[in-house]
Amino acid sequence: MQISVASSSLIARPLIEAIIGSTHSLASVITTPDQKAGRGQTFKQTELADWADEKGLTVAKPGDTPSLNQHLLSAQPQMIVTASYGRMIPVELLHGPRFGWLNVHFSMLPKWRGAAPVQWSLLEGESSTGISIFKLDKGVDTGPVYYQEEVQISPTDTTESLLESMSELASKRILDVIAEIMKGVKPKAQPLTGVSLAPKITKEMAQIRWDQGADQILRLSRALSVRPGTWCNFKGERIAIHQLTENLSPNDLKKPGSVGLFDDNLLVRCGDSTLSIDSITPAGKKRMSGADFARGARLTAEDRFE
Repeated sequence: MQISVASSSLIARPLIEAIIGSTHSLASVITTPDQKAGRGQTFKQTELADWADEKGLTVAKPGDTPSLNQHLLSAQPQMIVTASYGRMIPVELLHGPRFGWLNVHFSMLPKWRGAAPVQWSLLEGESSTGISIFKLDKGVDTGPVYYQEEVQISPTDTTESLLESMSELASKRILDVIAEIMKGVKPKAQPLTGVSLAPKITKEMAQIRWDQGADQILRLSRALSVRPGTWCNFKGERIAIHQLTENLSPNDLKKPGSVGLFDDNLLVRCGDSTLSIDSITPAGKKRMSGADFARGARLTAEDRFE
């Protein structure tokens, strides 16, 4: 079978490699168009496109429905597998490939329909999530499901570690699902109950509010510290907070946001405990350890993270 994979993320790489290593043929890698990035605002393609180019794979970057349709007419895939593509597929194109469009979604549908299921699982402190492989329809993650598998969330898991492990899991299951589809197995409709939404994460959502409890802040860090990046303000400037751990060593920090250097650890008081900032990027500077930041900032007892 000729199969295309549509994604804007490197998490699709294991799926692509699984298809290449199978009896099927990879028709193309479909990704999003190049975007302006960096201070120079030069056009840059997705990391997935970079990787696919290195492998000599056929890459398409359709920016609208006509260009996507033109690519499908040219590549002639009999099935398209999507994973974190980030774009709605027009209804008129859903019935083009003989075996339709499949989506690999990183939650146990109908829970966490939307753009950021893993992030919302972590933000809500859940102990498990999963993968769902389903047939695309005109709704947002509403299509009937071919396969689901639960995945446990460890206390140290982050969005990145979960996505990596679940994409590897999906790559091991996708070929079996495709085989079942070729045999005529029909997917099952999603339950009408248990629906929850996982809307796109914004930069504002990643702001750390130090009056919250340690558990809530640490969940925020695990979910959003890499993308879009957790942050707070210090003396009117935004600083990026990369790594946080709870630290119960003695200190004299009293109010939420109070910050100081104790035993070479940069500590900040939150609502019910004290957190250690292991890695930080001040405005206009390079990433550094919390201790180096504290020494460079010459913190006083009155200083606090806002």
